[in-house]
Amino acid sequence: MKNTFKKTLKLTVCAILAGLSFVALYLGTITGVFDLCAVVLGAVCIAFSVIEFGGMWPWLICAVTSVLSFVLLPDKMVGFEYLFLGGAYPILKYFFESRSRVVSWILKFVYFNVALTITLLVAKFVFPNDEAWQIMGVAAYVLGNIFFAVYDYALTTFISFYFRILRKKLKIKNMR
Repeated sequence: MKNTFKKTLKLTVCAILAGLSFVALYLGTITGVFDLCAVVLGAVCIAFSVIEFGGMWPWLICAVTSVLSFVLLPDKMVGFEYLFLGGAYPILKYFFESRSRVVSWILKFVYFNVALTITLLVAKFVFPNDEAWQIMGVAAYVLGNIFFAVYDYALTTFISFYFRILRKKLKIKNMR
């Protein structure tokens, strides 16, 4: 009975996190300028689920939010931004950081540049009318890698803040 309650609680919280992530992405899309901020909020939701639930739960949130983004958002590129930066990256970050610091950063930047290349290719061949991505070229890689380093640092800072302060104040117990 207790195990069933725990699974139900995890499913409920994950559904709420997926819904919150999607609403943030939708608001970011309709404003036209806050799409990356919305992706970061989605990443915070995923990071929370990695910390508290682990296993398949973060992947399920990522999958549900990504599918909703591709089906319902007017700007499909936000779905790709979420998939690579807000959805999968916080999960992979946990895996990457279990390695040495140097290997961790190499894996992180290889992942980001592969994800950026896929996004640029999709923008060029699938969404040819999305000019913003096409005109960036080399600047996308330079600015993207700078953004990514700042993003990774901010995500790490949030995770540290969550462990040191927020988790205690919210009285959250590990639900793994």
